[in-house]
Amino acid sequence: MPDDTLPTTADFLQTNRKRWDELAEHHPDTEFYDVERFLDGATTLRPLELEELGDVSEKPLLHLQCHFGLDTLSWARAGADVTGVDFSEAGVSMARELADETELDAEFVQANLYDLPDELDGEFDVVYTSYGVLAWLPDLTEWAEVIAEFLAPGGTFYMAEIHPLGTTLADLQSDGAAEIGHSYFEDDAMRYEVEGTYADWEADIENTTAVEWQHGLGEVVTALASAGLTIEFVHEFPFSCYQQFPAMEEGEDGWWRVPDAEKQVPFTFSVQARNAK
Repeated sequence: MPDDTLPTTADFLQTNRKRWDELAEHHPDTEFYDVERFLDGATTLRPLELEELGDVSEKPLLHLQCHFGLDTLSWARAGADVTGVDFSEAGVSMARELADETELDAEFVQANLYDLPDELDGEFDVVYTSYGVLAWLPDLTEWAEVIAEFLAPGGTFYMAEIHPLGTTLADLQSDGAAEIGHSYFEDDAMRYEVEGTYADWEADIENTTAVEWQHGLGEVVTALASAGLTIEFVHEFPFSCYQQFPAMEEGEDGWWRVPDAEKQVPFTFSVQARNAK
């Protein structure tokens, strides 16, 4: 008899883990990540998060969904006492290799974010996450609860992320005209077949299936507030951290914009919240 069992959330996460294991092996060799520049002493952090989060010197910092650790190690260079977490074994392995090569003091933990309370102890003055992370999480309520569990009293949660409005667009023209690809309020898991990777669209990637979840900005803020955190700001910006659409051009500041668009929409947002306990 045919197997009519529908895939579960655990199945989807396993699908994504296989893809990200492969991406973690490929991404360090791409121009997009420019590991050589990082090894020469450069930071991979953008002025946005450096300015908004501020001084992290000697602060314990937990970086969730850290991929292969470049941003985590950049925070270590900025003086933080860092711990990076990712569900990809290959990503965490590469992060540890880079920590050894750069002689930066960093701990890396391989864990599904939702299982992290069983894998890691302690509290952190800063919990941080950024750019392209929320789409891989099926449940933001639990995500926020994990953040709150690890955030020390008075500690800061900060995130800079791809705006959920931009992710709904199937195309964007140079005048700002756009085609909607899927609902902003989509509740179901969205399964895609993806050739290559955002870091190298010509890459020969075997694991082409990806599963994402749409989360609106209201859902993000409500999850954090419901977990007991005090929202300090929510900012939105009309630029992207990568070439999200062909009409975008990269500025001297490294951000991608639609330069002549008559109608602007947000492509990036940031949130800061505090554990007021």
